[in-house]
Amino acid sequence: MENRNRFIRHNEGFSCGTPGTRDNPSLPKVTAQRERLRGSRSKKRGSILIFAASLILIGSLFLFSSAKKTIEIVVSGESRTVHTAASRVSDVLREAGISYTASDRIRPGLNEHIGNCGRISIDRPVNVSLDVGNGIADLNFTSYQRFGGNILLDAGLRLYPGDRLRWNGSELLPSFPLDGISGLNLVLERADTFTLITENEPGGKLTHGSGKSVFDALLSAGIKVSKSMMVIPDGDAAFEPGMTIEVLTLRTLQISKNGNLVMAVSAGATVGEALARAGMPLTGSDVSIPAAGEALPDDGRILIVPVSDEFSVNAEPIRKETEWTANAELDLDDTRLLAEGSDGLRGTITRIRKENGETVLEKTYPETILVQPVSEKREYGTKINIRTLNTPDGTIEYYRAVNVYATSYSPCRSGTASCITGTSSGMKVQKGVIAVTSGWYNQFGGQSVYVPDYGKAVIADVGGGIPGRRWIDLAYEDDNFEGWSRETTLYFLTPVPADMVWVLQ
Repeated sequence: MENRNRFIRHNEGFSCGTPGTRDNPSLPKVTAQRERLRGSRSKKRGSILIFAASLILIGSLFLFSSAKKTIEIVVSGESRTVHTAASRVSDVLREAGISYTASDRIRPGLNEHIGNCGRISIDRPVNVSLDVGNGIADLNFTSYQRFGGNILLDAGLRLYPGDRLRWNGSELLPSFPLDGISGLNLVLERADTFTLITENEPGGKLTHGSGKSVFDALLSAGIKVSKSMMVIPDGDAAFEPGMTIEVLTLRTLQISKNGNLVMAVSAGATVGEALARAGMPLTGSDVSIPAAGEALPDDGRILIVPVSDEFSVNAEPIRKETEWTANAELDLDDTRLLAEGSDGLRGTITRIRKENGETVLEKTYPETILVQPVSEKREYGTKINIRTLNTPDGTIEYYRAVNVYATSYSPCRSGTASCITGTSSGMKVQKGVIAVTSGWYNQFGGQSVYVPDYGKAVIADVGGGIPGRRWIDLAYEDDNFEGWSRETTLYFLTPVPADMVWVLQ
């Protein structure tokens, strides 16, 4: 029996314990203990395996996160490749030194993670100014597209055969990439387009069409023309892109003018156009009921009221002013014209309106400036030249010489009923005193001057009857009076005054 038990224990390693179970009644307990021991060992071994797998997984994640990835970054069509360990899009862009704004379109999003061999795309906004021509206002909008054709689609436009897109004066192919550009000024030149005028679109509508004739263009645009319509120009006329085509319904009109009724068949987007085509255009100030710019009435009745306006003007001139500019290269009293001026008009206008020959309105408008004056522009010289002159009275030194007209006076020859011996300066009326206008006296009073054949004198009096500024009156005593009435020269003697008058009026 002992030998048998030894045999059984020897064969336990072969997992063949079933026969032994039958031969040894105590074997089930031993087997159960062994099974419990084996289960405990299996649990420990499973825990160890799970722990090891976790370490491997964490290590793999660490290695994966720390490993550098190859990322393609495309900014407005321009591509570059970077190698980075960053996983979030914002971190990748920061490491690559690529800036962005809130208006940029970034895919994937900034907070999203990106795997190995990923791709980041950044589309910058492009400010577009588009001139579509043909009287349509310019469009200003923002686009994220790279190609001209796609940019037009953002504006709700499409290119038709023959259309041209221009950029900076040069033709731009719709598929040409516009990378790295923040602002675009584009011009769209439509090829096969025309302006269609109808009763519903009296202002005209830009329409696409093509063909050899006007009828062909209308047909290609889906516009049906019946016999009751007028087509201008004629439907058989050659079609030219950019032309204006009118498609209007013929109407029977009852036109009343000066008590006469005229029946006519015509067409037009407005009353004025229909009247013109009927051979009864509005002339002068004539008005129509309905108004010329309104649509044709449903009943076809139009009244023409002949109107005439008469205007009368009561005006006076506004003298032009002169704007002076100093020029140090011009001699004193030399002037140069830079720009012509013109006088204006100020006054009232009276309007008389007549309808059918009868006055219906007479109105005088408040006084106003009818024509604005335009200032004359001149230069004046400030270059002073001191000169000398040998005279019978000796050599004189002067800085200015002016042509004047000279007359003469004395105490009892002053043009008044009494004799006047005093002057404006307080000096006596005597030889050596010269009278000038009040304007010149305010400017030159007290200055020493010289007049040939008269001698040296002082500007010391105001001549009340002197008609012009370049007119002087030479004083004498009554007993040595000499009559003057001729042109002469007035020399202004040195020293040059500190408060220099540069421009003589």
